[in-house]
Amino acid sequence: MGGVFLLRTEISGRNREEIGSNASHRIRDRGHVPAVLYGYHKASNALCVDARELEYTVKNYGTNAMLDLHLENRDATVMIKEIQRNPVTKEIIHVDFQEVSLYEPVHTMIPIKLVGKGRAEYREGVIQQQLREIHVECLPKFIPESIEVDVAKLMAGYPLRVADVEFSRELSVLNDPQEIIVVLTKAEKTAEITEGNSDLAEKAMSVPKQ
Repeated sequence: MGGVFLLRTEISGRNREEIGSNASHRIRDRGHVPAVLYGYHKASNALCVDARELEYTVKNYGTNAMLDLHLENRDATVMIKEIQRNPVTKEIIHVDFQEVSLYEPVHTMIPIKLVGKGRAEYREGVIQQQLREIHVECLPKFIPESIEVDVAKLMAGYPLRVADVEFSRELSVLNDPQEIIVVLTKAEKTAEITEGNSDLAEKAMSVPKQ
C-alpha cells in the first residue's frame, strides 16, 4: 500500500479591498476568483486569484496540493482549505487558502485509489468502496496525492479495513482502525436474477399468440 507524494506548484494572487457579494461579482467578471488567506498565526486577508490559473492548478494538482502563493507584499506556503463552485456551471466561485508551516503537522483528507479492482471482480464479484478518503496528520511535505490500496486478492466475506492497510510511516491515520474501506460482494444474486429474467422471457416467447 502506498501513495504518490504531491508535487509543489505556484500560484499568484492580489490583495483586494473590495468585499461583499457585489464586489465578488465584479471580481469574477474580470476573470478572477475571490479568495481569503487564513494566515499562520496571522490575521486573514482578502485577495483574488486568476480563475484560469486556479482551475488549472486544481485540475492538475488536486485540492491537497501545497502551493507557493505569491502576493504583492509577501509570499506564503498554503493549502486549499475550501472551494465553492457554481452548482450549475461547476466553475470555482470562491476559494479559501490556509497558510501552513513546513515544520508543523496538518490535518487533511487523502483520496483512496483502489488498485487491482478488475482482478478481484473478475474472480469473485463486485467491489463496493465504502470509504473514499483517509483522514491523516502529517507534515505538509509528506502529504500524498492519493493512497493506493491493493484489492486484487480481496475475497468475498472478508472486508478490507483501515487497520489492514500499511500506511507510510510519515502519516498518522486518524480514522477508526475498524472502519471498512472496501468489500467484495459475490455476484451470485445478480446472476440468479439475470437467469430468472431470461427464463421468464423464454416462457413469454413460447406462449402462442391469440
